[in-house]
Amino acid sequence: MSEQQPRTTQRELLAQIDEGWHEFRRVLAAFPAERLDEPIGEGWTRKQMLAHLAAWHESANERLANFARTGEQQPLTEDDDVFNARVARAAAGRTAGEVRDALESSFGRLRRQVGHLSDEQLAALDGWPAGVIASNTFAHYRDHLADLDDR
Repeated sequence: MSEQQPRTTQRELLAQIDEGWHEFRRVLAAFPAERLDEPIGEGWTRKQMLAHLAAWHESANERLANFARTGEQQPLTEDDDVFNARVARAAAGRTAGEVRDALESSFGRLRRQVGHLSDEQLAALDGWPAGVIASNTFAHYRDHLADLDDR
């Protein structure tokens, strides 16, 4: 995932986040809950995909909070594939309702974190903070909308 983003304001970024989130939630709400345990193309279930989104929300939130404190870029602490596999294993033992609740709450925390960042902070480090946000919100939701195709 690319974490570089063209300069944008907090207001513009929040609008993009909200638009992407509302679309993803609309599609998820229309998807039959009893089918969330069905496998999808990556070898995951849809429930694991939702847990994956929540985990990336949490990772981005933590990295952005550390950035806000230090002004320094916060690298990932784990390889993407290792992170995703760990999240998928953990989600297997959770109910679909628990995963959906975690997704909702993780989104809220990340959105609040974005709301605390200034336009200058979002543009810092060649737009790294805005790139982290985009790649873990609206761009990420687009990547997974097809996983909720009910055909």
